Amino acid sequence: MTPWLITRAVQEATALVERLDRLGIAAAALPCIERAPIEWMPDLAGWAGRQTIFMVTSPFGAQRLLAYWMQLRGRGTIAALTPATSAVLERANLTVDVAATGGSLALAKAVAQHLTGDKHDRPHAQGPVIVWLTSAAGLVEPEQEAAARVLRDVAELHRIVAYETRSPDGLGEQLRLWHGKRVGVVFFSPSACRSFVAARNASGTGPLLERIVCVGQSTLRAWSQLRSRGLPAAIYQADEEAFVAWAAAGR
Repeated sequence: MTPWLITRAVQEATALVERLDRLGIAAAALPCIERAPIEWMPDLAGWAGRQTIFMVTSPFGAQRLLAYWMQLRGRGTIAALTPATSAVLERANLTVDVAATGGSLALAKAVAQHLTGDKHDRPHAQGPVIVWLTSAAGLVEPEQEAAARVLRDVAELHRIVAYETRSPDGLGEQLRLWHGKRVGVVFFSPSACRSFVAARNASGTGPLLERIVCVGQSTLRAWSQLRSRGLPAAIYQADEEAFVAWAAAGR
C-alpha cells in the first residue's frame, strides 16, 4: 500500500497518522510547517463602542483567538472559514456569526456583505472594525492581499500577526529518507506546500509522488501555482474528515 505523508505541524500530523493507522491506512508524518504563537495586545479602548468582527481563516488562528477570548468576550462577533476553522471555535462553544468556504477571499466577501446588509441598523457612532488574526506568512499571500482590499472598502481593518508559520529545520534531510519511494502527500495549508516544494528543490531529492491531496481551496490554489511539470495535479478535499473518508474508501 502506498503510504500517505502528512505535512501538518508535528503534533497534528502525528494525531492524523494514528487515526489513519487505526483504519488500516499506511501513513507517516512529514511535518512541513511549525507554528509559534506571537503575543498581541487587543486594542479594547480603540474598539469600544464600535461594531467589531474577529476574523480567523485557519484552525491555529482560531486557537489564538480562543487564547484571548476571556478579554474579548462580549466585544464583538466572529467570522471564520468553515468547516475546519469554525469547528475549533464551535467545540469551545463559541458562535460563528459569519462563515464561508473556499478561502480568505470568500470569507472577506461574506463579511463585507454582512456589514453592508446591516449598515442602516447600526447603533454605532463610528464605523465597524475587523480584527483579522493571521500569520506573518499570511500577510504576503496574494489571496490575503485581495481579501484585505475587500475588507478595507467596508471597515477599518487590523491584520494582527498572532502566530508565525515556518519551515522546520531538517526538512530536506527528511525528504532524503523518502528518496525514490512511492508516496501520496496531503497538504493542509499553502505554507506546507511552499515548504515542501522549496525543500525538494533545494535538496534535489525526495519521494516519487503518486498522488497529491490538498485540503481547502487556498491549499489547492497554492499547489497548482507551485507544482512544476511532471508533478501530479492535486485532488481536492474539503476538510480532514473528507480526506479520511476518501482515503479509507480507496485503501
